[in-house]
Amino acid sequence: MSAILAVAVLARAGVSPLAYTCGSGGSCGSGSGGGPGCVPASPYLSTAGRLYDVAGTSGSDVWAVGLESASSLIMHWDGSCWTVSPESPAGYLQAVSAVSADDAWAVGGTSWGNPSRTLAMHWDGTSWTRVATPVQGGSAIFAGVAATSAANAWAVGSIGPGPGVAASGSPLIEHWNGTAWSAQPFAVPVAGGQLVSVAATSADDAWAVGHTGDNRKSAGQAALIEHWNGTAWRRVHSPDPAGRGNFLQGVTAITADDAWAVGYTVTGSGVYHALTMHWDGSTWSVVTSPAGDINLRGVSASSADDVWAAGLTDECGHGGSRCTTVAMHWDGSSWTVTSTLNPASSSVDALLGVADIGGDDVWTAGTVDWESTLIEHYNGSTWRD
Repeated sequence: MSAILAVAVLARAGVSPLAYTCGSGGSCGSGSGGGPGCVPASPYLSTAGRLYDVAGTSGSDVWAVGLESASSLIMHWDGSCWTVSPESPAGYLQAVSAVSADDAWAVGGTSWGNPSRTLAMHWDGTSWTRVATPVQGGSAIFAGVAATSAANAWAVGSIGPGPGVAASGSPLIEHWNGTAWSAQPFAVPVAGGQLVSVAATSADDAWAVGHTGDNRKSAGQAALIEHWNGTAWRRVHSPDPAGRGNFLQGVTAITADDAWAVGYTVTGSGVYHALTMHWDGSTWSVVTSPAGDINLRGVSASSADDVWAAGLTDECGHGGSRCTTVAMHWDGSSWTVTSTLNPASSSVDALLGVADIGGDDVWTAGTVDWESTLIEHYNGSTWRD
């Protein structure tokens, strides 16, 4: 099951209240986010809601974003505690990017349904503030964001309804120049589509990925890859595997000639296979991934031989009893599935975002049953909550 295709029905009623305690054994403080103490550990770091993405600049500055019952959700790790930010506008946040401790962006939409408006929030080191974005179409959302400096950030998404509505849309790209967001021109695929993730290494090198067509799981979609060369966006050929649909959901760029994109392929029988692609400076190629029914939702890298991808198995979407978390590591020669944590759930444990801050400092964020948050940390040898 893909979170983008799940309608958000989150209610605090029925969610057992948990006492706020410190995570990872640190002393509890107010945290940079200014929230009311640490998130609860019971024993997993969780609170009502779900998290879609995570990003950080250091071991003591990590952001995670998503949604809760009546608003978006922003959480911050200060090295000892995760705290919930009080600045959470109505809607949801699907992506976050951090340049420094006083410069970060979070983006999403104002509604899970139709109509929606693009939502962009900026962190200035003290508080989160909503920043105006151009109004495009009757409804639009952001799904990905990447910033390289105070004057260079990209947000991508689609013109069309929110992710809770199965419908066709048109890809969307906007740019922040340090003063304002502006819509960017590019050649829209004939079949339309959505851009889901964006990554950048500099002002003249950025990648945006997603898929053509609508947001149903298997309707002949092709992977969509766009590149910014400092002057214009252009579509780059994607080596689509055979199947009923190819979806890219995450991208990360290490250098101008080293980038990764991940997602999944829906096979002819309707089963998901992990899809990983690599850019070597001239072409994108499919890289062999571990076998299994895997839906990859995000990717992050700290070096050419230290790349992480995260997602979920999809057994629950094909008659199985439960979806479980997945984290894969690229060591420079091959992908390996690592042993992640899975809290007790009725149907879904999912990792929806990943941030590789360093080889022994990796964070993932996601959800348990789409109702509570899930945060896991890799310390160089094992995953823990």
